[in-house]
Amino acid sequence: MHSIRVSTPQEEGALQVSKWLKVPVLLDPLEMEALLESIGPCFFAVVSDPVTMEEALFSKEAFLTQYRGYVDVLKRGEIPQDSIYRRAFSCALTQRLETLYAMRVSPDKFLIKPVLPIIQLQAHGFFYSTLDGKFHSMVYGKESITWGIQFSYPQLCQDPKTHAIYKIDASEHFPNTAVFKLLMQWMRSHTLAVPFSIEGKRVNAPIRMGKNVLSWIECHVQLRTKGMQCALKS
Repeated sequence: MHSIRVSTPQEEGALQVSKWLKVPVLLDPLEMEALLESIGPCFFAVVSDPVTMEEALFSKEAFLTQYRGYVDVLKRGEIPQDSIYRRAFSCALTQRLETLYAMRVSPDKFLIKPVLPIIQLQAHGFFYSTLDGKFHSMVYGKESITWGIQFSYPQLCQDPKTHAIYKIDASEHFPNTAVFKLLMQWMRSHTLAVPFSIEGKRVNAPIRMGKNVLSWIECHVQLRTKGMQCALKS
């Protein structure tokens, strides 16, 4: 059984990262399954809140079950409740558990922290402003439109102990670089940049969508409420 080692910030230091590459995308469940298959075996770790050691890791199958539930809600023309999916959709994805450690915060609860760069998953929402005619990602609130998950990976990091700054490369020291490269390759082949029709105008958005989503995107109630239509044809 896999587990994350227990340590302390005094022992591990604090990892600092910057210059994130970000891919916000809405996928069909079969596409999400294909994406995860393409990147190979990985661990999902809860990093959003304190957990027991038994809760710290969850399987690809558990993640996909949550994601299928999320898409099923969208297909029914309903709005997913963030609280149901927050833990699974705000996790760390990593090829190796040594990129993480568990910091004890109570007798039975731990915060999971990275010591090397991981792929960050975040529930993604966006907002279109008629004031500046721009899309704003990672915006939450009544006007926000839920749009799958944002996958992010940093390009620079500061060593937790020496404080030296490194460019994150594809060397053995940064095992998740190769994973993120595979993820990006899959995105380029299987997803599309999304244009919307807004008030009769075609506006390109800095977000992506799986090709299979075209068959049900008209069910997305928040788009209809905002008077927005996907300008791609299935």
